[in-house]
Amino acid sequence: MRRSCAIRGSVSPSIDIHAEFFPVETTNARCNVAYLTISIAGNPDDSRRDAIEAFAQAQGGRAMWRFNPSAGRAYALLELPDGVDLSEASIAPTEVAYETAVIAWAVFPTVPEALPNLCAALGGPGRPVGVLACRPCPQGAIIEWDPDSGGIEIIMRLVDVELRRFCSGRRAELLSPLTPRLSAKIAASGMSAPEIAVDRILELLIDA
Repeated sequence: MRRSCAIRGSVSPSIDIHAEFFPVETTNARCNVAYLTISIAGNPDDSRRDAIEAFAQAQGGRAMWRFNPSAGRAYALLELPDGVDLSEASIAPTEVAYETAVIAWAVFPTVPEALPNLCAALGGPGRPVGVLACRPCPQGAIIEWDPDSGGIEIIMRLVDVELRRFCSGRRAELLSPLTPRLSAKIAASGMSAPEIAVDRILELLIDA
């Protein structure tokens, strides 16, 4: 079951940057887990970060973070024991929760006029399967999608098709933490090089 809880609100981005990086593990090492992704407007303050991490630790899990000042959005990926009631997580008014591990990707067109069409293609009723949200951000758009429902290549191809209508290039940024399973899936797809760590593969791919 996947849950999306959206409540309107906003928080101003902060220049305070805090990030934690965890080593990539094999899929088998973390097979009995459930994931909860929290998409947060702005940069959560210390008390909110502490509350999210305390919830994860109380359930016997952990929280992984990415903070993105340029996009004005932060992501927490909670890795929890399978069977935990994810509905018990407290979601703030500036947050959206997904009961799965999602990929969040910010796209910044080099031609600003391309942005409305891009948002319409990825946020409208005809958006590709797996796209959960398309959110505006400064000079760009944030795409959140479920990689188990929609392929990475399909989303990226649609972005480039829309941008080509305006002869626009793009700058892209990966916003969310990756799970070991997703890293392994990307590596197995043949998109990696032996000398590149798997937690960098998607970042390199979207910057292509």
